[in-house]
Amino acid sequence: MTTPTPFTMAGFSHGLTAGIPLAAGALPYGIAFGALAIQQGFEPQTAAAMSAIVYSGAAQFAALQVWSEPLLILPVLFACFAMNARYILYGALLRPHMTGLKPWQSYPSLFVLGDANWALMMRDGRAGRVDGAFALGSGLAMYAAWLSGTWLGSLFGRAASDDALFLRFLLPIYFATLLVGLWRGRGDLLPLLAAAVTAVLAERLLGSGWSVVCGGLAGMLAGMLGYRDDA
Repeated sequence: MTTPTPFTMAGFSHGLTAGIPLAAGALPYGIAFGALAIQQGFEPQTAAAMSAIVYSGAAQFAALQVWSEPLLILPVLFACFAMNARYILYGALLRPHMTGLKPWQSYPSLFVLGDANWALMMRDGRAGRVDGAFALGSGLAMYAAWLSGTWLGSLFGRAASDDALFLRFLLPIYFATLLVGLWRGRGDLLPLLAAAVTAVLAERLLGSGWSVVCGGLAGMLAGMLGYRDDA
């Protein structure tokens, strides 16, 4: 019989403490998102609501990248799905570490799950320190920082001029940082080039709303074709 995963106040406190450094890293990204959202025509409360409901930096930045007037719903939805598809795998890998948790325990914990606290929870699981409340505590610390950063950034973006040069570089800087973190070696070069070339062509031919969608599809296809199981 499978032993239920504990969900304790000690685990929550441990997660909250571990999440403070992660929150410090999430705050500047939230500020960047808030500033860019204002430049795209969002109101501060709308940007904050998006961060509160979606709560995914990569997906929200991707949505801003394909945001257009009039709004094309399909590219926005696909961009968000593509950026968040990895959480399907994250959830499957976390299942043994959240066995027997009640819905009121597991669903909020999974909602505030991010790359960083997922990695910490998996590390604790391998060390035999499994506590479902760790994900909730660490996630809430990051969630609070992301919302605070979005609000601060939206106020800053409203004060900045529409043609502030540095705001134009926030999205490229964010995705370059994301790329560096995900880079595994030369095997990633073909998907990267395929995505970049396709995105540029899509922007020229179809408009900016489709550049991320087409680039993402091309990158995934190139990755699938070039995949080799070396195990």
